[in-house]
Order: sequence, then structure tokens, then C-alpha cells
Amino acid sequence: MIRNELIPPSNNTLSTYLPLRTKDKHYKFCWDTVLGYFVHALYEKSLVTTNVDDFKKLCQIRFTEILDEPDFWYVLEKMYFEDEQLYKISPELLIFKAVKGEIDTNSKKLGDMYLGLLNGYTVPDAPKSQLNFLEKEIKAEFDAFYVTGKAKKETNSTSKIETPYLPFLTENFQQDLLFLSKRPHYLLENFDAFIRLYGFLYIVQMALNIKDWAKGMPKSKPCFFIVDNEKASDERSQVKTFGYSQLHQYLEYLFPYLVMNETLQNKGAVKPIWELFEGLSYDYLDALNEFGEKFTQDRNDRKSYNSNKVWQNASDIKDVLAQLLDASYAQFEKKNGRLGKYNETAVKGLLRTICAPFIQRRGRAGQVLTFNQDYIVLLTNLAIGDNRDKLRLHELIKEFEARGIFFDKQSQQCLIDFYERMGNVERMSDSGDAVYVRKTV
Repeated sequence: MIRNELIPPSNNTLSTYLPLRTKDKHYKFCWDTVLGYFVHALYEKSLVTTNVDDFKKLCQIRFTEILDEPDFWYVLEKMYFEDEQLYKISPELLIFKAVKGEIDTNSKKLGDMYLGLLNGYTVPDAPKSQLNFLEKEIKAEFDAFYVTGKAKKETNSTSKIETPYLPFLTENFQQDLLFLSKRPHYLLENFDAFIRLYGFLYIVQMALNIKDWAKGMPKSKPCFFIVDNEKASDERSQVKTFGYSQLHQYLEYLFPYLVMNETLQNKGAVKPIWELFEGLSYDYLDALNEFGEKFTQDRNDRKSYNSNKVWQNASDIKDVLAQLLDASYAQFEKKNGRLGKYNETAVKGLLRTICAPFIQRRGRAGQVLTFNQDYIVLLTNLAIGDNRDKLRLHELIKEFEARGIFFDKQSQQCLIDFYERMGNVERMSDSGDAVYVRKTV
């Protein structure tokens, strides 16, 4: 678990759990590439080595052989290979958005975050869509693409499966993917939104759980949102205290803590901080104290702190790990550290890319976390799930909270109003316990 030889790293770098880096250029992602990269793992397909134009040539050959009028191919080309209609045939075809060897580093790192959240879950056989004759031929050519050797099958790129950092969110992620995979057209309509939603929830819950490593396996932490068309006031204490401001505060701990976590463990076998702590015995105490002394002295020599930091030998595993994490964080702290601008870049990078669709500024209330109506509909369908047609409102709210999404009473009333406008509410009485919400798919 712990490295045999613990040496203070020359740089603060991170390659596990989150795509956190310290330069602005590292936060330029191609979401299409990320989606294609994710699809290759979900459906256990090897990454394609040729682009969609090469696949189009194979389709042209196929249709030329089966059509009475070969020139009809040019009509099909316009129908399916322009305006991305090809990708509406089957979710698997989205893999053409990620060509092996051409995936930029930033998008791959973000994609690896999703693969970690996926945690080895796969859908070996894509659900059968209701396809017309032409679409069936294109899908058949795609299936042959993986059998003929043009894109050899390889093992899932998640390789060795490690403990996910947020098991509760991974469980819901897998459950929601199963629900969507049984509805391929709905999945295709919402795949990008679904990926962006869970990327955001993962960041939020990682941040809110990062300091609670000593409490064991993470749990869904309260994070309050509003519906984007409702008013936000400064008096809404839960939205103000446990919303955006809370998130922004805890985001500052992600990079420093995860860097130290990775520094302590063997490459390729990095576990979450909470699991690392659970596995540490007193046999490691001396080695960790010795490393802590070396680390703080190294950072003192590098002028990473505003004033020299002194290591205090600890007699308890929890205390020594806490002190190591604090020594890492202190480099980036605005008050005590000199590397604050690098951590600030990481925080801002997450906020303006992955988190941006869920943040709005609302006058005196400041920044708030929001969901628009499209996300509310998607969330509602996911929460009700596969084997139910409807849920009582309070049960629906519990399903939201299990995914890290909390609404105060005012927002819950806005949800009811929205559902009633949609026509998917059943009222058995005026009591809130008797309000049922139906899914829309």
C-alpha cells in the first residue's frame, strides 16, 4: 500500500481520480472526444484507429453491392454522414468521436475520471434499437468493423479495478446507465447531458468528502440547488450555506490532498484517502513520520511556505496522515503558502469547465447552483428508474439526495409546480405525501 521508499517529489503532480493540473491550457477539453472515449469502455469496444470517413467508405462499398442504383449512395451519405445523423443510429457509433492516437491529453484525463467512476461496469451488448433497413445495414457494417480485424478487440481500458473514491455515486451511475442503455434513443438524446451531470456531481461530492477521510466510506453530502427559473434570495440559508460557497471552499483541498495521497502509494495501485487510512497499521508510523520530516524540510528549502514549517512527530496513524495532508495543503494556502496561484488555476479550471453549466449569479444572493428544466426531467426519469412508473414526491427527493442533489422546501414547491405544468403529477390529496410524480419515458 505505502511505497517502499518514500521520497518527497520534486513537483506537485496528479494523475489519479481527477483531471487536476496547474496550468490554464490543461482545462481545454473536447467533450465529443470524452464521450467517444467513455463509450469505448462502456461497450467494451477497442478505440478506433481510423476516423469516420474511413468507415463511410466501408459503408459505401456495402451499399453499392446491395442497392439496385449505386448512385443512391450519395443520398444516403447526405442522410447519415452529414449533421451527425450517423450517431443517432446506436450509442456505440459514438466511439468514432475518439480516434486512437489522436486523443488529446486533456480529454483523455477527463475521460479517465469517468472510467474511474464507471469502475469496470460495461454493457457488452447494446440494446436493439428500432432501425430501418438502411440503419440496420450501417449497424451491421459497424459490427463487422470489430470482427474483421480493422479494429481488434482489446481488454477494457480500466484494466485493474480499484475501489472507487465515491462508491455511492458509482452505484447510482451504473444504475442510471443501465436505465438509459435500455432506452437507446433516449440515451442518445441525453448522453452528453448525462455525462456532464455526473462529472459535475463527482467533482462536488469529491470536494465535500475530501476532508472526511477518517470517517470511512464517503456518503452523499448535502449540496443545495435551485431550479433555474425560481428566485434566489439571501435569506435562503441552506442554499447560501450549503450551495456554491461551500463547494468553492472545499474545492481548494482536492489538488493538495490527492497529490499527497498519490505520493504515498505505489504507482498503479493508488487507493482513496479513506481506504488508505483504513489499511494503515502502526507498522507504518515511523516511516510516515520520517517522510513527513523530509517532506516539510524539502518544501522549506524550496520556499513553498511563507515561513518554515516544523514537523511534529505523531504517535497516532490518524494524526500523522492528517499532518501530511496539511503539509501538502499548506503550500497552496493563501495565507501560509507560496503556491496558491497553481491551486487557484485548478479550482478555476473545474469551475469554468465541468461546473459552469450548473452555476448562475443571482444578484445579492451571489453565485448559486442550479438545474435547468431539461436536467430536472432527466434527473426525474433516472430517479424513478426502471421498475417503477412513479414515485411519491418525498421518495423522489430521497433519490435526488442519494445522488448528491438537495432542494430546500421552496425549491421542492417549484418542482411540484413544474411537474404539474408538464402533466406528470398525480395528487391523491392536498397532502405532500400524496403527490406522485411519473417519469416521462
